[in-house]
Amino acid sequence: MKLPLLLTLALVATASADSLRSAKITQAVQDVKIYSGSSEGRSASVGETVGSSSSVTTGRRSRAELTFQDQTITRLGQNSVFSFRNGSRDVELKQGSILLQVPKNAGGATIRTATVTAAITGTTSMFEYSPGQWVKLLTLEGTQKLYVNGSKDPILVPAGQMIIMHPDGRVVPAPITIDVAKLLASSALAGNKVFGPLPPAATEAINETVTTQKKAKRQGIILPTNQVISGQGSRNARRGVEVRLPFEGDHHSEPGTGG
Repeated sequence: MKLPLLLTLALVATASADSLRSAKITQAVQDVKIYSGSSEGRSASVGETVGSSSSVTTGRRSRAELTFQDQTITRLGQNSVFSFRNGSRDVELKQGSILLQVPKNAGGATIRTATVTAAITGTTSMFEYSPGQWVKLLTLEGTQKLYVNGSKDPILVPAGQMIIMHPDGRVVPAPITIDVAKLLASSALAGNKVFGPLPPAATEAINETVTTQKKAKRQGIILPTNQVISGQGSRNARRGVEVRLPFEGDHHSEPGTGG
């Protein structure tokens, strides 16, 4: 089975090579399949090991979680594809969403798209791709550095902020502030409705993001709008104004693309 490669996230960790050659499926919800080479897909089982020559796919209303030996966690939303090769972690999405939690002691990661490159270290991040419509990159805790391809000047995306842009865009827009508490309440990948809690260190850091945002609201630094922006977002959205964009698991993602 050949899968279109419309978005590639190349993850290069500095942990030992042995820890990056396989991952275990720690959760499989509904239609989760493993493909090895050109063979037809077979249903995935919790506890089995996925090697670097295999890929994991999720169908409609389906989700999966994989855990590497270095405790990096990858959660796939519905209609997503995951694979990693040659001791690295290369995520290839035809469409769909992913949560990536990289422990602080597991080294960094580089995330590449057609127009931007993101560098993360010890961070919990979410990504969503809708063909011909948008790419979303959200930081739940930690900081991502985003570069326009060919540029050496990074755009920082700290905790609680998101970049949303057209897949064919050539300029990375400024990040906007997202209500992380509301996202956690509706998200299938980041919340506790489908999966268990993230590791304690990541959970604590995400809770700090929520606490910081609540404090900023009280101080008037973030101005609540109670606004939900669908699809590719709004050109009027700006930093310092809290908005909530539907991400995977929110109302727009079922039964269509997303988590």
